[in-house]
Amino acid sequence: MDARQKQLCIGEGFHNIDYRILKSIVDCIYEAVCVIDENGIVIVWNKGAEKLYNIAYKDIIGENIEDIFPDAIVNNVRKTGVSVENKYHSPRENSYILANSMPLYIEKVFKGAVSTDRDFAELIKLYFELENANSKLIFLENEVKKISGVFGNIIGKSPNIVKKIDMARQIAPTHASVMITGESGTGKEVFARGIHELSGRKGLFVPVNCSAIPSELFESEFFGYCAGAFTGANKKGKMGIFELADEGTIFLDEIGDMPLHMQAKLLRVLQEREIVRLGGEKNIKLDLRVLAATNKCLQEMVRESKFREDLYYRLNVVEINLPSLRERKEDIPIFIDYFIKEFSTRNSKKIIGTQRDVLNILNEYKWPGNIRELMNVIEHIIVTNKNGMIQKNSIPEYILSQAKKSESFKEYPLDLTKAIKKLETENIKKALKISKNNKSKAAKLLNIPRGTLYHKIDEYKIKCPK
Repeated sequence: MDARQKQLCIGEGFHNIDYRILKSIVDCIYEAVCVIDENGIVIVWNKGAEKLYNIAYKDIIGENIEDIFPDAIVNNVRKTGVSVENKYHSPRENSYILANSMPLYIEKVFKGAVSTDRDFAELIKLYFELENANSKLIFLENEVKKISGVFGNIIGKSPNIVKKIDMARQIAPTHASVMITGESGTGKEVFARGIHELSGRKGLFVPVNCSAIPSELFESEFFGYCAGAFTGANKKGKMGIFELADEGTIFLDEIGDMPLHMQAKLLRVLQEREIVRLGGEKNIKLDLRVLAATNKCLQEMVRESKFREDLYYRLNVVEINLPSLRERKEDIPIFIDYFIKEFSTRNSKKIIGTQRDVLNILNEYKWPGNIRELMNVIEHIIVTNKNGMIQKNSIPEYILSQAKKSESFKEYPLDLTKAIKKLETENIKKALKISKNNKSKAAKLLNIPRGTLYHKIDEYKIKCPK
């Protein structure tokens, strides 16, 4: 069709409209706009359509839509008169759109159909950008909660943990020293931070891992030093951990690993509330609260003379013993959901679902590493995920192996007679299968006389496997 014929075609469809004005208007619309007349001839094709379908205006105006897009939704609407809203469609190979189309009437006379299409891939991209922005907002809110404390980031609803939170809230405003005990990974520092935030103290919360400081550096790290106190010392001197925590809280994690000679010095600080820097002479007054934590039995260490008894009682004015994760199993699903959201946001991973058997395995696992182990496992699952669905094969092998052992153990009844019968039946079936029903070979595999094998096959009513 030549240019004159095309213009005549357009004029017949919209004889009361200046086509140049119409084209300028539709070109301003971001979506791909296509209008066909009652015969399926393309009479409007805007710049959005050119961009989406990579077909120039001059190459499609006046052409029949079926010749270019045999399955076009707009053409189907022309034929049926039924509108379509937000329909996912692939009008041609490697083209995916979200289409809206409706019949077109002018002065109650049917004139064709109109469609507005959006690139589906672009919509998905916008959706994920919105999701990421929302996830980042949630993540920032959680970070603010961590800073503001007040136990806002302690997860769990089990009576075991709720009771400990209530105790921590009660003692937080006091000046009492607190000993937080429990297995590794149970959240001792989280509790200590919460106590500090509720204490109303103006200073910093200063966490210290006592097991990470070399014995020979303990004094300089805790007390600080003056200029020239020892070879290699900072020329300006250095403030120690105790001074840093002045008017605040010092949290001594892994207190059971503190050397005995430092235990004596710590006791003196707690009694006198003052220190002297290494190489200095000036007494520095302190106003600090001490919170300590350990996963060891300090009472046993006291009996073995590995921990000072007087320091133990000075630190252990109030003890908060945190339950292990296996003692608060009802909280495991809450942790799983929380960590999935956190790590999928942090790693820009879209998780669309979790298989039920995954949750069953994670719920039944004993979690010797407690919350820290669970957190690491969920992070592993998220960062290695490929398709957005968390499946059984996403779980680390060592947990799957443990689950298989537990499942195998559960299969056998407590009744020993029944358990032996079940075990013998399974082993006989296995031996018969390996020996291809050769009972002499099967008896040798089972290390029993052939007559005994025949007897057990009859007794247990075992059918030879095919």
